[in-house]
Amino acid sequence: MVEFIIKDNRKLYDIETMKQVLKVPKSKIQRELKSIDGEIIKYKNLFLYPETTLFKLMEIILIEKLEKNNG
Repeated sequence: MVEFIIKDNRKLYDIETMKQVLKVPKSKIQRELKSIDGEIIKYKNLFLYPETTLFKLMEIILIEKLEKNNG
């Protein structure tokens, strides 16, 4: 897992790291990121997202998986 810490001790994550944590395809993450419309930080050719964005994605994906299992 790769996390970047930029000034003010903010933890930032790239899409590949989020893909590993959430265990979903990259395209799913990109679709959800567009719907969230969160903060994006560009750093050395990487698009990084704050930790709160990762938590929002976790919540969305968890709810979807629970709904799918409950049918």
